[in-house]
Amino acid sequence: MLGLDAPMKKTEKVFNAFDKVYRGCGWLLVNFFVLGFLCWALYAGFVGFRVETNGEIAEGHVSHLEPRDGGAYRAVFEFEVNGQTYSFNDDTSARPPKYELGEAVTVRYDRTNPNIAQVDDSPFPLWLFPSCTIVGLLIALIVVNIWGWRAWKRGEEIIDLP
Repeated sequence: MLGLDAPMKKTEKVFNAFDKVYRGCGWLLVNFFVLGFLCWALYAGFVGFRVETNGEIAEGHVSHLEPRDGGAYRAVFEFEVNGQTYSFNDDTSARPPKYELGEAVTVRYDRTNPNIAQVDDSPFPLWLFPSCTIVGLLIALIVVNIWGWRAWKRGEEIIDLP
C-alpha cells in the first residue's frame, strides 16, 4: 500500500490543478459576458452622445413594420436630409406595435453622418440610459471579480450547479 501513495498524490495534484483551471474558466466566461454588455453600453452611449451633441432634428415617419418573433413588430423609420432619404430600424420590438404605419416622428440624426439616427421621443437625453447601464455593469464587474477571486482562493465553486 505504501507504493501507491506517491502516484495517488500526483493524481490528486493533477485533479486539483484541473479543478482550478475549470473554475477559472467559469470566472472568465462570466467576465466576458459582463464585458460584452459593457461594450454594447459604451457604443450605445457614444452614439447617443454623438447624436445629442452633433445632431440635427428632422421630421420622419414610420415607413413599415417588420414582423418579429412572438407576434411583435419593429418599426422602420424614414427621414429626409438635403433631398436624400435615410432609414433606420427601431431599437425595440413591441406587441402591439409601438408606432402606427405612417406615424410622424421626430428624428435626431448626426449632421456629419445621417445614417446615425434615433427617434427623439424621450424627455431624457439619448445617452442617459446607456450611461446608467455602464455604471451598473462596472459595479457588477467589480462585485463578480471580488466574489470570484474569494471563491477561487478558498477552493469553492464559483457557480454551484446541482
